[in-house]
Amino acid sequence: MEVNKSDSTIKMLVFPKSLRVVENFGERKVNKKFSDPKRIKKTLLKLDPARIVPAKMGEPTTGPITRDSLKHLAKQYSEDVILIFRRSVDNEKSSIRHQGLIYLAKQKKVLALKESKESGSESIQEMDLAGLKTLAKKAKKVLHSHKFEKRQSAY
Repeated sequence: MEVNKSDSTIKMLVFPKSLRVVENFGERKVNKKFSDPKRIKKTLLKLDPARIVPAKMGEPTTGPITRDSLKHLAKQYSEDVILIFRRSVDNEKSSIRHQGLIYLAKQKKVLALKESKESGSESIQEMDLAGLKTLAKKAKKVLHSHKFEKRQSAY
């Protein structure tokens, strides 16, 4: 997740696809009250890039995200698209950072999402919600950019 590079030679996506959202905690566990499934359902599961159905929540994972761990997730879940995200909280600076990537299970390819950083005077929960919404918009934009569209001739 730290590399933040997408794979090349990704075939165009034909929708509808199924989506699984998985939270990754990295090397350390995040406070359980901070990881609210309702907040994730309201933002990331409502992500609808060109009728991705059904969207489901996956079991949270720990540790670094590698190609092997992505292949293991693809075997564990039967969905076509797996969205993995991680959030890091810095209490000293009162900021929260969201990272994400999209794994296309059938193609075994990775699409990286741009990192978002929220900081301000509002509460951590409000910043987290804003960051998750930003992450959902970025994921939708990246998936739409790889969408196959049948072009009609102008005749």
